[in-house]
Amino acid sequence: MRMKPVPRGTTRSFLRVFWISSFVLAIGTLGYMALQNAPPLDALYMTVITVTTIGYREVFPLSTAGRWFTMFLALAGVGIMLYVVSIVAAVIVETDVRRVLGLRRERRMTKELSSHIVVCGAGRTGHALAEILASKGATFVVVDTDPDLCRQLEGRGVHVVDGDATTREALEAAAIVRASTLIACLGDDAHNVYTILLARQLNPRINIVARALEEGSEERLRLAGADRIFNPYRTGAMRLAYTALKPAVVDFLDASLPGSGSGGLELAEVQVREDSGLAGKTLASANVRQAYDVIVVAIRRPGESTFNPPPDMKIRPGDVLVALGPTAGLEALERASS
Repeated sequence: MRMKPVPRGTTRSFLRVFWISSFVLAIGTLGYMALQNAPPLDALYMTVITVTTIGYREVFPLSTAGRWFTMFLALAGVGIMLYVVSIVAAVIVETDVRRVLGLRRERRMTKELSSHIVVCGAGRTGHALAEILASKGATFVVVDTDPDLCRQLEGRGVHVVDGDATTREALEAAAIVRASTLIACLGDDAHNVYTILLARQLNPRINIVARALEEGSEERLRLAGADRIFNPYRTGAMRLAYTALKPAVVDFLDASLPGSGSGGLELAEVQVREDSGLAGKTLASANVRQAYDVIVVAIRRPGESTFNPPPDMKIRPGDVLVALGPTAGLEALERASS
């Protein structure tokens, strides 16, 4: 399981303890070497058992100056031990309070969310994904353990849960129970598998999309409960191959993707509702092409997808129309389908 990064203030506190302890050990070792003419290892050992107040017998006979020096080291050791205990206790309490208060705050922020997307991982892929989702006006929550990345996303108005996506607390803070989709793009496949298993347990109906990094991990992700799996290396290689072999096709697909900035055609999914005016009509009688200036390139139903559907194919409630056309026409079709 991933460990949560240590806050900078905590790191500074531990470094302060380390340097003070090292300074006292160095002073003690050099002092015994100078006052008692002790070998370095014996001097260090005597310093350690004195500072830690263990109370073992003296390694070498002590002179009067050596005894005064030992008493000084013992008192310094007690102070250092108390200081170390106070620092550790403060870090534990502060971290726990921050985690509890942070998750409570994040639960308050996400308690009104419903049918949203949960993005697990704010790395390069997750960060780019958040930008695209935000540009499309989607409602989503990002879960990550990196406080710097979380602050960056929060500064852009993104809902963020600063927590480990492999834990129940973090997913519940992201309102996983009411989410429609989870995208698992953590740093390795093992964490993605664990997140998918937990998400599926918390919300059996959620749609899960996973990124596969290792060769052969697609099957593990599918067995864990992922509905769709994306392998960036294979997809990237396929894209490069098609760019070399069929550049016109790739250019057309690029221009058709939402957010391409081409200002031309776009591909979109439009779901037909129960009370839609399109339900029960054929593609021809619905006049989709003439009324909305779009082309229905596929109709997707549970367990069935029909590409290039015939004009006499009847549109049913619950169908998902994959349509190609200008943005205005697609928006008009979506309004008519709802």
